Amino acid sequence: MRRCLKDCRHFFVALAISLSLTLLGADFLVQRNAQMRIAELQSVITLQIDKLTSSLTKYFYKIQTLAAITITASGKVENFEQVAAALLDDPCIQGIIMAPKGIVSHAYPIPGNEILLGKDILTYSFGSWESIRQARHSSPIVMAGPVPIMTGGTALIGRLSIYTDAKNKPRQFWGIVSIALNFPEVLKGAELRLLDELGLPYEIWRESPYGGTRQILAKGASPESRGAPYVEMPVHILNGKWFFKLSAKRAWYQLTETWLYVGFCVLISLLVSMLVQRRYDMALAHRRLEEIVYIDALTGCLNRRGLFNDLGQRIETDPEKKFSLYYLDLNKFKPINDDYGHKAGDRVLQHFAAIMHRYAPKPHALARIGGDEFILILPGENDEAQTREALENARRELANGLPAEGIPVAITFSVGMATYPDHGTDLDALLSRADQAMYRDKQSHGSVRNAPRG
Repeated sequence: MRRCLKDCRHFFVALAISLSLTLLGADFLVQRNAQMRIAELQSVITLQIDKLTSSLTKYFYKIQTLAAITITASGKVENFEQVAAALLDDPCIQGIIMAPKGIVSHAYPIPGNEILLGKDILTYSFGSWESIRQARHSSPIVMAGPVPIMTGGTALIGRLSIYTDAKNKPRQFWGIVSIALNFPEVLKGAELRLLDELGLPYEIWRESPYGGTRQILAKGASPESRGAPYVEMPVHILNGKWFFKLSAKRAWYQLTETWLYVGFCVLISLLVSMLVQRRYDMALAHRRLEEIVYIDALTGCLNRRGLFNDLGQRIETDPEKKFSLYYLDLNKFKPINDDYGHKAGDRVLQHFAAIMHRYAPKPHALARIGGDEFILILPGENDEAQTREALENARRELANGLPAEGIPVAITFSVGMATYPDHGTDLDALLSRADQAMYRDKQSHGSVRNAPRG
């Protein structure tokens, strides 16, 4: 299991990296999609706000006609019923009243509004104080509501203070003309039903004057999805300030394209990870093939083919760069095989290769080219004193043998050296020179002192 995970680690690393990058790209697309949806919502909500504002203000401005007639008649209320009947042309209008000095003297229609006659609409005992506070001696039309009214139900109240001019007298407050609009029926003119037909959740609200809490004025039939993009804009109707919130149908995680992005990201990441893993597997297979071709299976050193490939690359890559070649041969290796067996002989070869790797100057290359024959390559200018010391250290440790493994005899070796390009510019010449020097050393009982100097 652990080996399997180790072999697949490149796949998982590539998957993590590619998935992170592709998901960043998907997140960008999701955010871009959300921005486009918000832009669409802004267009829709702007149109709806225009409809809402125009549909409400057209009702409130009707009372300007009564105000104009009153001013023209110098404060005399004439033909109120005829004018009010003409203005009351929509079932959303509940009633129109006139109140000289704030006292209701006329109401239309009379049925249902009798209770209003004679009431002082400038006192707080008349309905909601919200519908009064901004109407006291205010010149422009003011709106209040929605508020509960004396005649029952809820309405939007519009009021306009009337002032008359007299000769040689300052402008005089005459009274108030007011209109009541049935709520929420009056919102139908804004065609909010179209939002319901489109499945777009919406909400119209205001800050209540009774403590500043959020007062919902209208709400769409479609439920709002948590996390869905939305737009909220203020709605200014005369002096009133409402807020209009419009949401998209679905949140980002409810959209089909979002999961298509995610699926595409996962697919791309898997493909990239598989390609990376395949490339790694091929490189590993190539490396293992090279090990089979160029590596000695017993000692882990280069084999003869690996040595020739390594030396060929060195000469080919930089023909002017020097290197030293040491020919190493174990002494009396055959008796070890005969006395202790071939397994002991193999163990001696492995031990010799490990000791030479340990003490040989770095960097180096070590190759086994025969039964007990090794080649040591030292690149660059040869530090003969350092190399001699390294070989002496190796000799001392090898002289102990392997008594713990039943091989008590000393392990010794002979050595010969050749230098490229001083002693040859091709491999055969170098190996021949080093081989001759090694045999001279072997004849001198493997003494490093008798190794050639150049």
